[in-house]
Amino acid sequence: MLKIITDSAADVPKNEAEQYDIRVMGIPITVDGVSYRESVDFTSEEYYGMLTAAKAIPTTAQITLMEFADAFREEIAAGNRQLICVTITSRGSGIYNAACLAQQMVLEEQQSDGEEVTIDVVDSGSYTYVYGHAVVAAAKAAQEGKGREEVLELLRRELSTWQVYFAMTNLDFAKKSGRITSTAAFVGEVLGFRPLLTIHNGETDTIQKVRGDHKLIPTMVDYFKKRVSDDGRGFYIVHARDKELAKELRKTLEKTTGRKCLGEYLIGASVTTNAGPTVFGVIVPTEGII
Repeated sequence: MLKIITDSAADVPKNEAEQYDIRVMGIPITVDGVSYRESVDFTSEEYYGMLTAAKAIPTTAQITLMEFADAFREEIAAGNRQLICVTITSRGSGIYNAACLAQQMVLEEQQSDGEEVTIDVVDSGSYTYVYGHAVVAAAKAAQEGKGREEVLELLRRELSTWQVYFAMTNLDFAKKSGRITSTAAFVGEVLGFRPLLTIHNGETDTIQKVRGDHKLIPTMVDYFKKRVSDDGRGFYIVHARDKELAKELRKTLEKTTGRKCLGEYLIGASVTTNAGPTVFGVIVPTEGII
């Protein structure tokens, strides 16, 4: 059988992980000296409160080689002879490299045992449900009986034909985590500038700065219209604690583009630790990432 594995930064909700038999490995995170596992020890909603109450910016760590190796062995022992593991972008974490090393280790073990096993490790090049939705699509295909090559093709197509635009209304966390400079944050605080960001080549990239929170949604809508594919696919909304802006973005997009929202998803600890709990955005169907 074919099994899909991912990490918790994909923000695949528990109900979808259970429905499509996706193994989600929790990313370690430390808050004020206490160690937790994302999606295991707290929900995303609970984490927003933990984050704002923390005395210092929490820190994330990578899932280790041995943890991946143990997970791969467990799945193989359970009868899953084909494994596909999708990770957070390798530009932002060492998790992908750890999974690759575990892949090599376990495959060598299986070869010596004469087992016919495949393990594919895929770098999503992204964060949150930008790749979470691709993981879910791959798991659905696997449940439908699609073969390994077909599932991999679908997965890579989903990863390459969606783009995210996101922003935050509070720059404190991005400043403290080093995601934006103190100077940029100061200017933002004084003049009201807010960065609009996307993910390009696996890294977060500021594509425009707008003045005032009220301009974020119109600017996102403009980018949506410029980049959206003409195949009629809908879009996804992602957000942390600020549900109102997310709802406004969804309503505006549905009204002005005629596209359907395919779902709203919470952004988890791995992203909000650095971006803060006011982050929100839209995942746009495109012809391809540029």
